[in-house]
Amino acid sequence: MRFEHIFAVYTFVGPLVTEVADLPVSFIPFAQAFFGVGLALGTLLGGRLADSYEFRGMVIGIVAMLFALLILAFFCNYGVVLCAMLFALGFAVQVAIPTIPVRMTQMAPEAPTLMGAMNMAAFNAANAIGAIAGSMTIAAGPGTVSAVWSGFVLTAMGLVFFGLVYSRLRYVGCSVEPTDRVLAGH
Repeated sequence: MRFEHIFAVYTFVGPLVTEVADLPVSFIPFAQAFFGVGLALGTLLGGRLADSYEFRGMVIGIVAMLFALLILAFFCNYGVVLCAMLFALGFAVQVAIPTIPVRMTQMAPEAPTLMGAMNMAAFNAANAIGAIAGSMTIAAGPGTVSAVWSGFVLTAMGLVFFGLVYSRLRYVGCSVEPTDRVLAGH
């Protein structure tokens, strides 16, 4: 699954605020806070979905990210829309992400620590790829908003890839057992 879009966009929050939305530099921390609050609140729903459903939270989150990225790409020159979509992206990403470590741990019950380490390594690689993709699109000349488009393309690629491997993941046996819900406190 691909989550490069997080850093394709988040790396360039400052320029999106100052150059695109034409807000003062002092507003950058507030824009970042909208993203952070979205992350925190999205975790509440994402964790519940990950505990209760196989991949539903991840797919819902990714589709929501695509919509938020589209709106952001077209309307980020408006400060209110920029902040709302940063919140929406943070929320959507945390709706999607909790499913991944839960399912990966179920795929490797004999080595959950190794699977967790691999998961974190993959997310770190995705962060770097996203920042590089955003930088490359901006450097190519279309402007700061092109980083948002690179995030959209990377997210869409991830959803297509998931669609291609979904049947294989179901074959591996990534189902939620009732004991998993009890262990998670639900």
